[in-house]
Amino acid sequence: MRLNVVAAEMHELDGVKKAITESMKYIKPYSGPSRTWFANQHSLREGCNRLSAIVCELPVNRQTADILVKLLLRLEKKLSVGGVDDSNGIVGGLAGELVALLEEFARIDPSCIDAFEPLCGKKYCFGWEDPIVRIFDERLIRP
Repeated sequence: MRLNVVAAEMHELDGVKKAITESMKYIKPYSGPSRTWFANQHSLREGCNRLSAIVCELPVNRQTADILVKLLLRLEKKLSVGGVDDSNGIVGGLAGELVALLEEFARIDPSCIDAFEPLCGKKYCFGWEDPIVRIFDERLIRP
């Protein structure tokens, strides 16, 4: 019986990952003329709205925290080297929401803190990771 539950959870997580990948397609670089800039911003908003809808439904557990950390890293990469124009702060706002969600995950289920390790020891352009890296570091310091 437990095996069936684990298989169902894995299948559900695969579906979440696919939905995230599909939504990330809306967060794309922009290098066109200014007259089409608003269409690109609309696409960013659409992608971020879709991602928000996905992540707000996720259960609090270590596997989900791993997915959210990977999503945060993907957003960071798109903004820092991927050519995404986030001058309206749409994608940055989503990243901030993800960090707040991960902080809440850590409060509810301390095992989620282990998922923060990939963010440690690296410097990112926007510093979103600072609060959750601090949580990871503090956990290592406490006896």
